[in-house]
Amino acid sequence: MAPRLTWSDPALDDLRAIRAGLTDEAAARVGRLICDSADCLAEYPERGRAGHGDGIRELPLPGLPWRLVYRGHDGADVVILRLL
Repeated sequence: MAPRLTWSDPALDDLRAIRAGLTDEAAARVGRLICDSADCLAEYPERGRAGHGDGIRELPLPGLPWRLVYRGHDGADVVILRLL
């Protein structure tokens, strides 16, 4: 069974806040880029770099000023904790 990807409530709030500050077209494009990057983490959870804290990892988003902060490792479910 493949690992699941879930978003914490604070991470969803971060995504909503980012999208709210953009035009409709930009919000759709940026939202899709962020979600596509997050989706890859279910298959490749070690893709990001070590973060601050036990088991915390961070994935910089190329071309965007944000990074996904998440918990997950090989074979485990991935939880997006924040979008900073």
